[in-house]
Amino acid sequence: MIEIFQLIGNQWRKITSFLLLITLCGGFSSFAIPPTYEAKIDLLINNPTKDEGSTVLETYEIDMNLRLIETYKYILKSDRMMANVNAEFNKPYTNGELMEKIKIVSTNESQILTIIANEKSQKQAALLVNTYAATFQKEIKDLMHLENIKVLKEVSAEKDTRKVKPNHAYYFILSFVCGLLLCVTIVIAREVYFTKMDSVVKTERATGMTNLGTIPFMDKILLSQMHNDGPQGSLFTNGNLPDFIIEEYRRLRENIEFMLKGRGIKTIMITSSSPGDGKSTISSNLAMIMAMNGKKTIYIDADLRKSTGRTLFNLPKRKGLTSAIAGHETFESIIQATEIENLSFISAGPQPLNPTKFLSSARMKELLEQLAKKFDVIIIDSPPLLVVDAVTLSSIVDGCLFVIDAKSTKEELAMKSLAQLTKVNAPLLGTVLNRTDPANSNTYY
Repeated sequence: MIEIFQLIGNQWRKITSFLLLITLCGGFSSFAIPPTYEAKIDLLINNPTKDEGSTVLETYEIDMNLRLIETYKYILKSDRMMANVNAEFNKPYTNGELMEKIKIVSTNESQILTIIANEKSQKQAALLVNTYAATFQKEIKDLMHLENIKVLKEVSAEKDTRKVKPNHAYYFILSFVCGLLLCVTIVIAREVYFTKMDSVVKTERATGMTNLGTIPFMDKILLSQMHNDGPQGSLFTNGNLPDFIIEEYRRLRENIEFMLKGRGIKTIMITSSSPGDGKSTISSNLAMIMAMNGKKTIYIDADLRKSTGRTLFNLPKRKGLTSAIAGHETFESIIQATEIENLSFISAGPQPLNPTKFLSSARMKELLEQLAKKFDVIIIDSPPLLVVDAVTLSSIVDGCLFVIDAKSTKEELAMKSLAQLTKVNAPLLGTVLNRTDPANSNTYY
């Protein structure tokens, strides 16, 4: 329950806007509903046996009148009565229409019958209720030979009718309540059935792993204000990223170094559930900041199906990882220098027909063993876990970082992806939460 209130608090702008939209749409739609006017007429049921000249009703006479009222109520709603009413109009109603437009009301121990008519205009409402009352008087005279019904006051269209529908305030309130219930339902449904891994608490609770870093989201406006456009816009070369984002990468590096201290871990694979989660950007920036900290680092683009490393580092196209694994190039020849001191790069190379076979080969394992002798840190950008390549590669590395997109990664998908790594006993180090809300960044400066 607390998490739901927190979610509502985090999304209060969207919820308020949606609630306002629903309220206004529902409220203003009531103005399109044709109006309905109500007219009332009261009938007094007199004592049919009262002696002429007597001004006092006995108790038994009142009781008889009350029983008579029940009979009159039945006659008022009878088919005969409605047929007689229809005969008074040029455009007669159907019996069903009259049943909907006419209502008979009486109170206990009262000799008053009230006829209520609803129509589309004041004039029609007044005409219908007056006609109904007059027809009823005539009907009782014809059927029962009594003249004991008195109309207390004939209805005036201007003075005695009122608008009952639509009640605009009611529609605004109803729309607000419905909108509020809809918002709460959507929030709960998203939380229960479509849970996004958009916070450190959710991430650690669901995965059971330590979150090692949170990388804030950069919208298009922020990206357009950077010094470099294009693919390099997401890397912090030449100081083109905001300081608070660079600081988060430093925090990620420190957490990783603290965790790996004394464990002899050099080869780190970075993967995610789906394409577009930001693993390539995070792995390249992590490699750069490791190199800037004095670590001799090499970045390997092992996403053989959709490589982006060469574009990210703006390096010329040349033979890479697949060329060396296939035996067409030596391991030394595929290593490229970058503009960053202490940082080297290995591109993916030509795309093979069977990427999984290349990444699980003995040559791949041999390459990593040789690189571990020359470099302090080996950062591998692997394919997402939608394909089996990353699972295969995880069995020959020292550690795996799992990237979670706070904007799109659902808990169910993340857990299924991690289950694949768990089945092969992959060395999971922790998670990195990408594209978090910048307002929640821990960095002050």
